[in-house]
Amino acid sequence: MHLSAKLKYAVCAMLELGLQYQNQFISVTTLAEKRCIPGPFLEKLLLQLKHAGLTTSRRGPDGGYSLALPPDKIRIGDIFSAVEGPVNFTKGFETQEATEIGDFFAEIEKDVREALNTKTLQELCCHARKCKQLSQPPHQHPFFI
Repeated sequence: MHLSAKLKYAVCAMLELGLQYQNQFISVTTLAEKRCIPGPFLEKLLLQLKHAGLTTSRRGPDGGYSLALPPDKIRIGDIFSAVEGPVNFTKGFETQEATEIGDFFAEIEKDVREALNTKTLQELCCHARKCKQLSQPPHQHPFFI
C-alpha cells in the first residue's frame, strides 16, 4: 500500500497550518513555497479540506487559509477521508467466493481506520518540532556578552 501524492501534499499543508495555528491565516502562495507544493494543486486540496470542515479561508491582504479546528481536534483519519475518501480494503471482495477474504480484510481495514483516527495533527506537529530541533547542529563556539 502506498500513499498518494495528493494525500502527502494534504498532510504537509495541514502540518504547516498546524505549526502556524495561532498566527492567523497563511496565503496559498506562502504555503506552497514553504512545503514545495504546486500552487493550483494546493488550492484544490485546501478547498477539499475546507468542505470537510478542516480548514477555513479569508479573503483580502491578511487572508489565506487556517485550521478550522485546533490541531488536537483534527485526526489524521479526517485528513485521509477528506482527500481520499473512506478507507476501503474490502472493495472487490463482495462475491460469495471472496467472502472469507473480504472478512479478513475488513478486520485489517478496521485496524487501519482506528490507527488513523487515534493520531492527531497535534501529535504530528509535536513530532515535526522535535525533528526540527534534533536536526539543527549545536553551536560550535559559545557566545558570551
